[in-house]
Amino acid sequence: MISVNDLSVLLDNSYIIVDLKSKSKDGAINEMLNYAISNGLDINIENVISIINKKETIGNSGLGYGIAFPHIRTKDLEQNKIIFAISREGVDYGSRDNKPVHFIILFLTSLKPSENNKYLSFLSLITRMSRLIMYTVLLIESKTKDEFRNKFFNIGKNILEDK
Repeated sequence: MISVNDLSVLLDNSYIIVDLKSKSKDGAINEMLNYAISNGLDINIENVISIINKKETIGNSGLGYGIAFPHIRTKDLEQNKIIFAISREGVDYGSRDNKPVHFIILFLTSLKPSENNKYLSFLSLITRMSRLIMYTVLLIESKTKDEFRNKFFNIGKNILEDK
């Protein structure tokens, strides 16, 4: 189970884009990865994109209700990394409900066994958060990275403490 401290560490080490420009799924993923790389993420972008594209042919990560959650496991990382992106105008993501995506969570997971439990716990938390559209709306309204990080942490903390 993910702890409040784990959530805090994950958010502190995440990459956040509050004004994603891309309008397509491929463009959005490229923009997110390039942003993270330009801010210190050390990863092989071509490898990550290849893995994401393979997963997307199996099932689209656009959950509906304006949310997409692409996630992959890769040997390129020692620790899990998350890239959050908010698109004001929406991304044509091919989601299940055919509506534009405004909130993308790109989760890059390490293959290390110690990171797997954190990944599964965070995946569960994201699933619970996405069921309540009000949480998504609150997050999408964030104007700064710090505002987003604080909102996400408080929502996640409340969910974790309700268990």
